Amino acid sequence: MKIIKFRESHIDTVFEIQRAAYKPLYEKYQDEQTNPYMESKEVVFYKYTRPDTKGYLFIKDGVAVGSVRIILSPEAKTAKVSALGVRPQYQGQGIAQQALLAIEKIHSDVEHWFLGTILQEAGNCHLYEKLGYKQTGHTFKINENMTLVDYSK
Repeated sequence: MKIIKFRESHIDTVFEIQRAAYKPLYEKYQDEQTNPYMESKEVVFYKYTRPDTKGYLFIKDGVAVGSVRIILSPEAKTAKVSALGVRPQYQGQGIAQQALLAIEKIHSDVEHWFLGTILQEAGNCHLYEKLGYKQTGHTFKINENMTLVDYSK
């Protein structure tokens, strides 16, 4: 698998990946507030091209199978993992794990990593915990079925 830097010409692919990856979660939790599935292509483009953000695509066998944004704060030596998504047909193959490990190496100057995920999604929580992330104790209830939980490493 390869990790490549986001370029503006990748926006259609990133938007497609994000919609595919987050649609099942949207259908399950009906979260219109925070689910990346609800973002327009213009919003996704803006988020990927902000000065403090680096975007990446995950390429497996020549196919873009996933993407992620990393929001950097170089002064604080911190980074937030945001909107990590893998196409549904490629989930469960270790792609997100490989990609995060590679991105952490790319940004080896980062000392503290942050992210949020859905507490009820045990697979997501397991992935991040396997990579050394710990729950911070901060949660945010979105609706009766869904709570976001913060992690740090």
